[in-house]
Amino acid sequence: MKYFKTTLILFSILFNCSYSFGQSFSLPELIKMSKMSVDDFDTYVTSKGFVFEGVEKDDHLEGVSYALNPTSDSRSSKFITLYQRFYDYRYKISLQTIDKKEYINIKNQIKTLGFKLQDSGIFTSDEGRVSNRFDYGKGKSKVSIYADATSFEVNYKVEF
Repeated sequence: MKYFKTTLILFSILFNCSYSFGQSFSLPELIKMSKMSVDDFDTYVTSKGFVFEGVEKDDHLEGVSYALNPTSDSRSSKFITLYQRFYDYRYKISLQTIDKKEYINIKNQIKTLGFKLQDSGIFTSDEGRVSNRFDYGKGKSKVSIYADATSFEVNYKVEF
């Protein structure tokens, strides 16, 4: 019986670690997802535990948003949005997370994949949130990162 309990505990720890790891994204993964159809994107992020959150749409953009474990007041530890249309860009995907390890991993991948820092500065949102902003580029591809004390946002987009 003791062996069974030990095995069960180890299995549940392993499952939880692999499940939470599966909910993190890499930059190559974001690049791949940015080119997906909405149907394929839905299947992909739903398989990682995300749920449909809503649609963003106006004259310049159209996107679908998903959240990881959202609460009744629309809070979540992670949001991801795929844009089918975003101003003058062919592809765009946006990831918002509070996971510092995921942020650091993506930031390190930016340089590994050959993106170069083009601009940086302080960004103040319409709501008054102040963030560090880093803009990287490689050809027509752009990565923008916003980091504040509690959250991180990564945007990948490709110009026409």
